Amino acid sequence: MTLSTVLALHDGTALAAALRYTLAQTHDARLEAVRTVIDHACSELEVNSHLKKDLSEDQLTIEICQYMRGLGFEPRHDEQAGGHCDILVRGKNMFMWVAEAKWHTSYSWLDQGFQQLATRYSTGVPGQDQGEVIIYCRNRDALAMLSKWREELSNRNAAVETADDESGNPLAFWSTHKHEKTGLDYRVRHKVVTLHHEPADKNKAACDSRDE
Repeated sequence: MTLSTVLALHDGTALAAALRYTLAQTHDARLEAVRTVIDHACSELEVNSHLKKDLSEDQLTIEICQYMRGLGFEPRHDEQAGGHCDILVRGKNMFMWVAEAKWHTSYSWLDQGFQQLATRYSTGVPGQDQGEVIIYCRNRDALAMLSKWREELSNRNAAVETADDESGNPLAFWSTHKHEKTGLDYRVRHKVVTLHHEPADKNKAACDSRDE
């Protein structure tokens, strides 16, 4: 069985993304693979939101790192790179990708995370010029929250431009600004992880029991 056959058989899975990361010869290919695996890890959190919704930022982020580690990545949590990064992935040819993960408690808290990523942890040099803000969200309407965050991000950071996610994911968007260290464009994906869990069946059962 050839490698291309293996990739084709597992296309659309985290395993295929991990294999593509290992084989990647360009920074763009590494970035796509990292983001794909992050999406799969976040999906696992969302599927089990009833068990994850009360975890801390660190606990959720460590679960993402453990998921990635199981696929052969070497993500580092709380790694020193201008400060304590939430998730840092290093690769060949000086590749480095950094993510800051925040519970959505306020938009100022999210902006603090963005500032940490943009001005503290990232270098902005080629191969290290993209990052991610991961937003853990308990809100009922994550899309409305993300839309408001996009507006707040622009209002609080005049030099930042935003754009829809290139893959068509409505629960993510991109921002671009000139990195203060290099003067090169620095791109950030802002992704929401939907962890709201308030099942109506339990509320209805409680009401029905009171009616008896």
